[in-house]
Amino acid sequence: SVQLPSRAGTVVIVADRSLSMPADSESAERESIQIVQQAMSSGDRLAVVSFGEKAAIERSPQASSNTGAFAGFTNQIQPDASNLNEAIEKALALIPQNSPGKIMVISDGRWTGKEPANAAARAVSRGIAIDFRSLQRSTANDLAIAQIDAPVTVTPGEAFMITAWVKSPVSQEVNFELRRGGQLLATGKTKVTTGLNRLTFRDLAEAPGAQSYTIKINSSNGGPNENNDPIPENNSAKALVGVQGPKPLLLVTTSGESSGLARLLTNGGLKVSAIKPEDCDWTLETLAQYSGVVIENVPADKITARGMEAISAWVTETGAGLMMTGGKHSYGPGGYFKSPLEAVMPVSMELRQEHRKLSLAIVVAMDRSGSMAAPVSGNRTKMDLANLAAVQVLDLLAQNDEFGVVAVDSSSHIIADLKTLESRAAKIRSDILQVDSGGGGIFIFEALSTSAEMLLKAKAGTRHIILFADAADSEEPGKYIELLQQCEQAGITVSVIGLGKPSDSDANLLRDIAKRGNGQIYFTESAEELPRLFAQDTIIVSRSTFVEATTPIQTTGGLVTLLGKQFPGLPAIGGYNLCYLRSKANLAVITTDEYNAPFVASWQAGSGRVLAYTGEADGDYTGAIAGWKDAGEFFTSLARWTAGDTANLPGNMLVTQEVKNGVSVIQLHLDPDRDEAAQRSSGNGSLSELPKITTLRGVPGSKPISEKADMRWADADTLEVSIPLNGRETALSTIEVPGASPLTLAPVTLPYSPEFKPADTDEGQNALARLSQTTGGQERLDLSGVWKDLPRQPRLIELAPWLLILAIVLLLVEVLERHTGLASLMVARVLPGLQARFHVARKQKIKTKPVILKTDHPLSSSLNLPSTVEETTISEAGEHIPPTAIHSALQQAREKAKERTNR
Repeated sequence: SVQLPSRAGTVVIVADRSLSMPADSESAERESIQIVQQAMSSGDRLAVVSFGEKAAIERSPQASSNTGAFAGFTNQIQPDASNLNEAIEKALALIPQNSPGKIMVISDGRWTGKEPANAAARAVSRGIAIDFRSLQRSTANDLAIAQIDAPVTVTPGEAFMITAWVKSPVSQEVNFELRRGGQLLATGKTKVTTGLNRLTFRDLAEAPGAQSYTIKINSSNGGPNENNDPIPENNSAKALVGVQGPKPLLLVTTSGESSGLARLLTNGGLKVSAIKPEDCDWTLETLAQYSGVVIENVPADKITARGMEAISAWVTETGAGLMMTGGKHSYGPGGYFKSPLEAVMPVSMELRQEHRKLSLAIVVAMDRSGSMAAPVSGNRTKMDLANLAAVQVLDLLAQNDEFGVVAVDSSSHIIADLKTLESRAAKIRSDILQVDSGGGGIFIFEALSTSAEMLLKAKAGTRHIILFADAADSEEPGKYIELLQQCEQAGITVSVIGLGKPSDSDANLLRDIAKRGNGQIYFTESAEELPRLFAQDTIIVSRSTFVEATTPIQTTGGLVTLLGKQFPGLPAIGGYNLCYLRSKANLAVITTDEYNAPFVASWQAGSGRVLAYTGEADGDYTGAIAGWKDAGEFFTSLARWTAGDTANLPGNMLVTQEVKNGVSVIQLHLDPDRDEAAQRSSGNGSLSELPKITTLRGVPGSKPISEKADMRWADADTLEVSIPLNGRETALSTIEVPGASPLTLAPVTLPYSPEFKPADTDEGQNALARLSQTTGGQERLDLSGVWKDLPRQPRLIELAPWLLILAIVLLLVEVLERHTGLASLMVARVLPGLQARFHVARKQKIKTKPVILKTDHPLSSSLNLPSTVEETTISEAGEHIPPTAIHSALQQAREKAKERTNR
């Protein structure tokens, strides 16, 4: 190799995709990336990093020849923040050490989180300049709520103030309104001046829990902000106010306020809020209003996957409670098998083969159309998850069950023919997992007819088809009605799982197929839900997980442990959900039938309490227990255990929480007069360990994220922890003090995403300019010139490839010469001409001087010239030399010399 200076290096484009960017920013960023890509030379490498709350690599460093045009942004970066520091750190990591490199930031310069100066310092140390291109959202005429002040916590009945600071670009009249939840508290108009203006409201705290307040403003008619406010998102601000005291239970029931269980618990002295599942939004701020949740015979799809994830995280991390009652829409039949809630339940809903009554034959007809190639989370496709769902069915079957799989697009492709599993399960699993998407849509009649034909050969008593199809791409139903009539006569049932919304174009077709097929219909927009839905339908078909028989029950010692009292003489029940007790769960009541199944069981799930009551609390299968004299006290005791006790901190400790500059500051104040030694010996309020804080962060529609942190000493009597708040999320923190029960604090949130916070016009531009000046960069107007400005650095150029090429060329020339003599012929033709031109040139430059050799010259005797030659003229240019005579004389001279020297 040889070391030569070179500008070939790596450019990393850092693209801002946060909410503060202009509406068309992503298309402008893609265009900028393409311009830079087109200007690349050999040896250059281009990478792309995008950022919001997180930074992600959209394109690793690649040469232009290795890939096509930039395809666009694909990563989820959570746009409620602008983590520019992390983005620059990722960009630096993509540039090789000791190689030319440059970072180009395309942003509005409004960053959140860590200050990007830290990453800029690292860039300076490596000699990497940061260029920038500014894309700014206009801030002219921005009417905004700059800040909202409200207490984090109040007591029931307490009066408190809510203050909104309104920033106006001009003097004008604005409309305002204040809402508590969905209730309108105040509305009106007010005049504001240029700059900050204060709006003040007063309210009274109601029941314990959390109250959500929303303030909205807009310009009155004629104001400059009526139609052209560039950032309308900051015209609405939100605040959460926690109300201390015992919180009610949330009863989720399809009966709503008319629920008999709600009346029973209310009569027992419990505060209960009964609502229908469709009225629940399952946000953390909503759940924070309650001490626990009771789910009364509600199917899982009405709770929704996101709702179950939120309940599970809320229970396990904050110490809340959960109770589930039985029925035909609960537990296994209700779709809770493999759900987020089953993981926290003290009973499992698995399918045990010893309780199977009949053998089963199932054919899974899977959609493998082109739409199934769409990517989902985890670097997987919809087809991958459909394959996993089919495998889930396989895992639930016994060896003597029959199983078949057919993949369908415009035709049928039999993946596994219908046979008993026995020893072929491993091969079927492998074949299923290799199914790939095809093209076009799924032909419904083709799928049903192929599946039905396979099941006609089945020996099992129960024959079932699971049809999986795209709810918006199901084609060619053909004569499906006649086909399903024939299936009914043959004892074949059909369930349908539709990927999409119930309102999609082909949803009604899929509903009709399930109805005529005497099966179930499921819709889901999330491909991640497919394995659970496939399993749910298999369980429903394989056995009845709800026992429809009057069944006697009896208590165990675990009931006293659970409730602190015994309830002798429990009457029989009218039916129950067949489940199985988990290890370490507390069994309180058991059935005395052939199954000896758990009827009441409980356990601690993380910090929370979970109770399973597998009978129907209020319905046709409640049984004699409905008329039992102690029924009210029994159910109330179970619900009271679920709600838990009001947590109090020991040793006169006090917890405060305050939101400052987008950060939740939690402080634990100790009694200054405390006797530490006495506390330690009594175990009351001992701080032998630092208190821990668990924070749940939740955004509507997303799974909550849990974070843990230890408190630190702020002074001799105060421990403290700071929790940054992000975007639109709600943060719900729980403090765990040694020797005390977990205490959940009031939820907190920011008024709106910090991306919409009012800012000066030049604030972002100046921030980018400072970053660029620090590293020696510049504002990049000519995007294609970024490659020319890369610093020259010594670079090792390997010679081995060039030497190898040269060797191959020489070898080929040699072979060609050996076989054709072509090179020799060319030389023979070219050489005479070259000699002639050489002689002409010599004549022009050298004067000819003749040399006369006479016969008496000393050389004449040695040359042995003939006597007839009197003289010979030899030109210095050599144009006339008697060749024969000279050659002969020289030959004689060489022979005489050999004789003398004997060589």
